[in-house]
Amino acid sequence: MKNNSIKLITFLLLMVLFASCSNNSEEEMDTTAPTVLIQSPDVNQSYVGYWGGAWPETDRVNLKALGTDETEIASIKLIVINSSGALVFEKTVNSATSNQTELIISESFTPPEVDTYSVVFVVNDVNGNIETSESRTFVVE
Repeated sequence: MKNNSIKLITFLLLMVLFASCSNNSEEEMDTTAPTVLIQSPDVNQSYVGYWGGAWPETDRVNLKALGTDETEIASIKLIVINSSGALVFEKTVNSATSNQTELIISESFTPPEVDTYSVVFVVNDVNGNIETSESRTFVVE
């Protein structure tokens, strides 16, 4: 009987210990989307499409944005489309280290022709939260 009492007390003690342990994974789960700050180009910024003569190449467009996340950022991507909606250029930068909360993408882009272009930046965090920037339009004249 004494042996059964010890087993019962041990069992109850273990139950109390396991019951007092909480699983905060749901509480700690990151559901907040990262943020994106477009640094370039400016809204409706114009670029020279053809210099002529000695400089036949168009102006280079600087595409730059900062992605931030409160826990850990995974990647930032830029997508450039023309006025017809065709994909002209895209680039992805992945986080190089764990626990990185900021990531910059910066690219110098030469537009293939005179046109109106739009760039969008997409930021992903490690928990699958995604933020897509507003479309930023620039013109090559």
